[in-house]
Amino acid sequence: MTAKSNHDVRSPVNGPGADNGTLVEPHLQALIGYFLEHPQLALGAVFAAALLEALAVIGTVVPGSSIVFVGGMLVGLQALDPAWTAVAAVSGAVAGDSISFWLGRRHRDRIRALWPMKAYPALFDRGQAYFSKNGGKSVFLARFLGPLRAIVPVIAGMSGLPAPQFYVFNVLSALVWAAAHLAPGFLFGASLQLAGAVSSRLAVLVILVAGALWLVAWVVAFLHRQARPRIGGWRDRAVAWASTRSNSPARIVMSLFDPARAESKVLLVTALLLFGSIWLFLGVLEDVLSNDPLVQVDRRVYTMLQTLRTAWGDSVMVAITELGSAPVVISVIGAVSLWLAAKRCWRTLGYWLVAAGFAQLLVWTLKFTLGRARPTEIYSGIDPFSFPSGHAAMNIVVYGFLAFLLARAKPVGTKIATTMSAAMVIALVAFSRLYLGAHWFSDVLASLSLGLAWVALLSIAYLNHVRHEKVSALPLSMVVGMTLALVGGWVVGEYHHADLAQYAYRPRSDTVPVADWRAEGWRGLASARTDLGGDAEEPFSVQWAGPAEDVGGVLKRAGWHVPPPWDAKTALLWLLPNTPIDQLAVLPKLDHGEAQGMTFMKALNADERIVLRLWPSPYVVDNVGAGPPRPLWIGMATIERLRHPAGLITLAVTEHDFTTPLRRLAQDVRAQQGSAHLRERTGRVVLLVW
Repeated sequence: MTAKSNHDVRSPVNGPGADNGTLVEPHLQALIGYFLEHPQLALGAVFAAALLEALAVIGTVVPGSSIVFVGGMLVGLQALDPAWTAVAAVSGAVAGDSISFWLGRRHRDRIRALWPMKAYPALFDRGQAYFSKNGGKSVFLARFLGPLRAIVPVIAGMSGLPAPQFYVFNVLSALVWAAAHLAPGFLFGASLQLAGAVSSRLAVLVILVAGALWLVAWVVAFLHRQARPRIGGWRDRAVAWASTRSNSPARIVMSLFDPARAESKVLLVTALLLFGSIWLFLGVLEDVLSNDPLVQVDRRVYTMLQTLRTAWGDSVMVAITELGSAPVVISVIGAVSLWLAAKRCWRTLGYWLVAAGFAQLLVWTLKFTLGRARPTEIYSGIDPFSFPSGHAAMNIVVYGFLAFLLARAKPVGTKIATTMSAAMVIALVAFSRLYLGAHWFSDVLASLSLGLAWVALLSIAYLNHVRHEKVSALPLSMVVGMTLALVGGWVVGEYHHADLAQYAYRPRSDTVPVADWRAEGWRGLASARTDLGGDAEEPFSVQWAGPAEDVGGVLKRAGWHVPPPWDAKTALLWLLPNTPIDQLAVLPKLDHGEAQGMTFMKALNADERIVLRLWPSPYVVDNVGAGPPRPLWIGMATIERLRHPAGLITLAVTEHDFTTPLRRLAQDVRAQQGSAHLRERTGRVVLLVW
């Protein structure tokens, strides 16, 4: 065991803000540490943000709410005092409205001519209309109404609202407004304290998925917003060109894009999608066949996503890929077919079946013609080929053509909602194939472009040949939704466990003789829990060679026990400030994205406990004839101290004293078995148990 495992990292880093524990990321620790040293600056920022947001006109451009939210987050992270933060937010909001009120009271109608108020006449008109309708209570209500919050107090002063009445509404609204922004920030900050125990790998995955979905929604909305005004012009220019010619291309253009046809714009869009998708597919195919740079991108994307894999991420992505699997897609095809037959939409039914059938035939033809190997042998003997992705292709064809049928001749809002819904489903399924390592990036990109080209071609043909069959969007959507819920739920429930094993990431496992491990080999294991970016967290101070049942038996005899499991009840107990420490579940922590495999705890007093977290290492220890090889576990013993910020919830903060809990653990283990020894490594103590 001379080579270090892939978990090996640098020595632990304890940045600023260390007394907050290691429950947040290093860059956030530095920010918290700065505000712990300079809380006046943070409180001043909260006060100024609340004041400026309520100030006449200026409040329309100052993001005061966001800054107050950040203040609440810092309270949740225990970097700011909750009482003083609330005072700063409330007093700033009251002061801002008061300044605006007295400006209006002093200058009356002359204020309209002052800078910067004179640049916003329409805003004054809206504010006066709102104040005329609601009277004094508009001071309270406008605090929560965007641009009006910065102008209604001015209007109240101009209108002669009595000062006592104004201040009643002003103070009440400031209290509610501050609570509405500080409380979510506080909960978010507290959740960061909890989530900081988890690797940022999961956070990066969530950000990637959320970002991809946001990008899909943005692209759909952007294309609709930007392309729609131009489509008419493109169509008119194409028709003007064709009207001066009598060749075949001109006749095709006139037949498709004649402005007299209500669907000429839709035909133009689908034609552009058709040519663009074909161009993209052929480009990807050329790169794959010639081993161009796109293949290098494939490997980088594959490696990056495999480093992001976690047990939780695997479970979610396997469920998504199951919802896009053949049984579910075939059931959706069948359900839609039955509905179309019942409605006697025979032509539409024919297009629907041709769409799915030809797409599947094309995918299999390309797979066995090109014979490209998958990144990993997931489907050996069943479907060993990778290009293109059947999941991605079938989902974009089925849900893409379905979205076309549902959105045809519907209002613009329905079209956008339908397109976005289909795009979200397709994007999630496609991403799941990349995440699980079932396909290369180019496989999925080619499948999406090929499927989109086929949907566009079918749509053009459908618009030209099927004009009298109308598809009712709501009932067909309900049929599809019920089919997805019933069949998808059954598939996930029936096959999820087996699919998790099939798609599991399988790192290598090495064997090391017990003597080598006890002598120097233990130094080759990771020295600390490591996050995605390579940042070291708590030191790994325990290495234990033995089956899980033996480890648990030794610890239970020494007074340790397995903490309560995470469920709805134990999660709610964290919201109570006086929950006994034995009843609180232990928060998971991740090393390279993986949660600990075993967890034990021992209470020291009402507010402190020792927690032992152990991860399976990539090694097994060979006893050299003295029994079967033993799995080698690696982990850490830490002291967790309960804190109750503002007496509202419970937080468990990890102490930086890692030696005391380790020596307590060593003492307990030695009392049950003698094979436990402490070793020194770079100023840290490591406990070896076998």
